[in-house]
Amino acid sequence: MSQPRPVFDASLLSQTLRSRTRQRWELAGFRESAVLVPLLIPAPGHDPEVLFTVRTASLPTHAGQVAFPGGKREPSDLSLDHTALRESQEELGILAEQVELLGQLDDMPTPMGFNITPVVGLLRGPLSLLPHPGEVAATFTVPLFELPSRYQEGGKAEWRGHIYTMHEFSHPQHRIWGATAAMTLQLLYFLNLVPSPGRAPTSPR
Repeated sequence: MSQPRPVFDASLLSQTLRSRTRQRWELAGFRESAVLVPLLIPAPGHDPEVLFTVRTASLPTHAGQVAFPGGKREPSDLSLDHTALRESQEELGILAEQVELLGQLDDMPTPMGFNITPVVGLLRGPLSLLPHPGEVAATFTVPLFELPSRYQEGGKAEWRGHIYTMHEFSHPQHRIWGATAAMTLQLLYFLNLVPSPGRAPTSPR
């Protein structure tokens, strides 16, 4: 018997994200950062796609890696939502008024010293992107409902005294891994598309 076709409900996702207790971290020496996790509906009636960027090879951190648009919080940013929106405009030309903010995922500290707050945002296409040539080498999308079948564990790692699972998503041209994959998996969990990622409450990853 075939499985029922998934249906994306933005209101339900937003309610889920905003009604829970979000896992937050305050780690000494870590830079407060935010990314936009962009869900793009390319045209009315279409299923959403997750928009990823590929960072240029010349950037000082995470060069050449698949990422979500974002960066460190600036003193002028009123909130981490504002950081994610500002960075998305700078990197991809996405205007704040084009984004419907749905809520935040759990904080994601990284070994590079960033504490990232992922902000989930809905974009309705058609969308014309203007990638910043100094920061974004390429962009690509993956259909949201294909991502669970692309998931695979990437082994175990140790950081700050915790053993945690690495995550990856397969793609013909790009390696989706690290913090970006962990955020993607968390999003799929809150959409009831995968089981719990299983991160221990006391573990930062």
